[in-house]
Amino acid sequence: MHNKILILIPVILISWTVFSQQHRYHTEDFFHHNLSVPINHFNADEGTFSLYYELSTNFRFDQPTIFFLIDQQQSYGEIGKIDVSNWAQFDSTMNLVFIEIRGRQYSYIDVNNTDGSIDWEKVYRLLSSKQIIEDIECVRRDLFKDHPESKVYIFARSGGGYIAQEYLAKYGNNIQRAYLQCAPNPIIMKQIGYPESKSLVNSLNAADPDLHPALKAVVKKNIVPELNLLWMLYRIRFSVEKPDSIYKKIIYDLANNDTTSYQQYLKKGSYDYSKMKSMQTTMWKQMGYGIVMSPLQCDGYYMLGDPPEYIDPIYSCLGDLSAPVIQLVRQKKVQPSQPPPLEQFSKINTEVFYQGGYFDHMTPYQVGVELGKYFKHFELFIAEDDHMMLRNKECYPNLRNAFFKYGIGSSELQKARGSIKCAEWKSQ
Repeated sequence: MHNKILILIPVILISWTVFSQQHRYHTEDFFHHNLSVPINHFNADEGTFSLYYELSTNFRFDQPTIFFLIDQQQSYGEIGKIDVSNWAQFDSTMNLVFIEIRGRQYSYIDVNNTDGSIDWEKVYRLLSSKQIIEDIECVRRDLFKDHPESKVYIFARSGGGYIAQEYLAKYGNNIQRAYLQCAPNPIIMKQIGYPESKSLVNSLNAADPDLHPALKAVVKKNIVPELNLLWMLYRIRFSVEKPDSIYKKIIYDLANNDTTSYQQYLKKGSYDYSKMKSMQTTMWKQMGYGIVMSPLQCDGYYMLGDPPEYIDPIYSCLGDLSAPVIQLVRQKKVQPSQPPPLEQFSKINTEVFYQGGYFDHMTPYQVGVELGKYFKHFELFIAEDDHMMLRNKECYPNLRNAFFKYGIGSSELQKARGSIKCAEWKSQ
């Protein structure tokens, strides 16, 4: 999921046989690289693996280079066909670098036990964000080995934006500009009281004060499987701009023991948690087992805390999907992952542009407000949009390109954000 996990992106499922046999990308040239890097950057004795990265076809060393960063639950485009215009509509005068996340098809790391089961402690240790940022730095050094003075740019959204923050905290001096879109930060989200967790209950209360109590009663009576219902309500927020009437119909029907509307939405595919859950093993093999790490990275303090008194699909459903690693932490078999201290950001000179969404129910826009207190060079744009950023699609490429080409405070960037194509939320 774009993001904080799990905005499930449709993928073409490949067989495990094909996946297991092709651990190196078939082409190696200037644009396609199989780079040998440590399996464990913190213990060289564990050996190396082949990490795949590729360059856009317009790549030239005299052009700005953007690293398009993702986390373990995100997927964009087709491997081997990176393109600056299609991927995020970047200007053709900019290079683009894409690194396949460790644990996937061409960056494969074996995390199986000898009996074929999954070694989740190995997943936790080897497929974490801490390892990923070291992979990014290995790629940067390999790419610019003949140009060591070069600095890179970063573009990342949602969970990839958290990866970008970890990389900034440790290697910020190598980054000239970073564009973060709807990027979560677990420290800030804890400080502001986890508003993302209250998204559903706030929506229900706004639609009808009796709706949340009715939902709690439905869940208590177990009229339908709890996770199925919560996942359905969670996913509706991503596909319907104003879901109030749908919420009322489903919940009040269930309160009257009528499952008709619930069953209708269950047939829509992405709303069926049990169906998605049944595909989890296949999805792990397709996306890499590291996909379970994303909730702990993006919102770990919340996910590892006590259940909230209100109903929250994020805690319930994403906690269930990431249960193998959450249980490891709760059983104290591994140490909880720690995000970088916010104060670390004040030590770097990177220009940072943060694009948040006023209606974002996954990463509160307040994260951008608070992050701006730590970076020396920071600009915030709060779009009248949600986490998916689909309402003003013609605006955002202009913002990205103006920022990467001219930087924060530039007249070109101010012109882009003031365009009629952009709808910027401003407090009254």
